Amino acid sequence: MEIKKHLKPLLVLGILLLSVGCTNSEETGTHADENDSEQNIRSFLNELLNGPSEEQEQLLKGPGSEGDLKEFTEKLGEYKVKHIKPYLSVETNGTFHFLRIAQENDYELKVEDITLEERESYYKFTVNVSYTHNKRNESKTMNAKGHAQTNEEGKITSIQYINFEEFRAALENK
Repeated sequence: MEIKKHLKPLLVLGILLLSVGCTNSEETGTHADENDSEQNIRSFLNELLNGPSEEQEQLLKGPGSEGDLKEFTEKLGEYKVKHIKPYLSVETNGTFHFLRIAQENDYELKVEDITLEERESYYKFTVNVSYTHNKRNESKTMNAKGHAQTNEEGKITSIQYINFEEFRAALENK
């Protein structure tokens, strides 16, 4: 008799703990998806707006007059697979837009801060980027702004830059 008296509260407590445990794991899964999207957007923006590194500079120069186009294409493909593809579900040709402008005007870009705001069907981002002139050692800061959409796996399906021309003008000293 005494066992039945203590068994009933333990059974109720066990069921309660089991249901709370299941609820928490479901919530964690939802937050993990959101974090994957945010992490992929941050990583992708860091790849686009930091540099150019030595490897990126070589790719920005292109195959050159003496260069082998096939070898260049292979290196570019390898770079994209390693540094860009993990964050995207689509192909992009805009990998080096910002870095090309920076290199042409002798600047180095460095991401200082990324702010993400989740909206109903996309993320709004603002990236604080410092740009330092390599010869004059002058440094200024500007914002790159835009929107990014992700899929269920957290990979970027679309990205738009709102102020690309302002960004270009700042680097070209216009």
